[in-house]
Amino acid sequence: MANDGGTGDDSLAFSQEINRSAQESLVPLTEDLAEWLSRVVGTPVAVETFMDSLSNGVILCKVAQLIQVRAVECQKAGTLKDNVPQRKIRFRENAAPESFIARDNVATFLSWCRDLGLEDTCLFETDGLVLKRSPQNVLVCVYELARLASQLGIEPPGLLKLEKEIEKEEKNPRPPSAPTPKKKSALDQEVRRIAKEKRVTEISRISEGKYNIAGKIVLVRMLRGRHVMVRVGGGWETLESYLAKHVVVAFKRVGRSLATETGDEVEDDFFIMNSKYKGHSGLNNNGRT
Repeated sequence: MANDGGTGDDSLAFSQEINRSAQESLVPLTEDLAEWLSRVVGTPVAVETFMDSLSNGVILCKVAQLIQVRAVECQKAGTLKDNVPQRKIRFRENAAPESFIARDNVATFLSWCRDLGLEDTCLFETDGLVLKRSPQNVLVCVYELARLASQLGIEPPGLLKLEKEIEKEEKNPRPPSAPTPKKKSALDQEVRRIAKEKRVTEISRISEGKYNIAGKIVLVRMLRGRHVMVRVGGGWETLESYLAKHVVVAFKRVGRSLATETGDEVEDDFFIMNSKYKGHSGLNNNGRT
């Protein structure tokens, strides 16, 4: 679709749409981790207050304790050869939000993560959690811990289960199933609904969970029965966010004039595409963004 009369405001609108989609992508990740933390720590963590629940560092320190104990057990059993931290994880459970004690708890957790071998790219700044400035970085870190915990026999979050499912499928790929079956799966129905909502027509089903979107083959899965997630560079993002950033759905022509050195004005129109081909907001193989 082409428009000849666009304005510079179109670029801002497109950027805002992409940013909004990126923020919406954090919702399913937050839901997934809230359920996982509630299960492994035994302390309810609500999606609506996720960052508040973690901001004093107590829950994260408890996760660190759990992983360390399990790692030591695996090491003694001979199923884990890597060295693991064997230190007393000291924290205060009565830490008030944004207090010095809360910062100390979070700093203790981050120090333990470094001892465990997590790279700085998987971590976050203390104030990023205490003051809730960097929710995405916190999600990255917790997902990386969940990934390590799964290697120690601790049941992983939903997205990590989907990753294992995909790894098995890559070893034994499903044969193409075209044309699309008359009875569409719940996943395919959601993919079609979202594509229609986003006015994307360049999409075709290859097999269950595998699609060609604008010439790129992607793997798609349903998380918790309601979020359609796309595997991107080893990470995940919602289908809505993926389409907003990677599929051209509109061209806008912006007219402008530039002044030359002689003072004359020349036309210098340009086009804006509603797409973004590089950079992913999802989590990658190492939990990085």
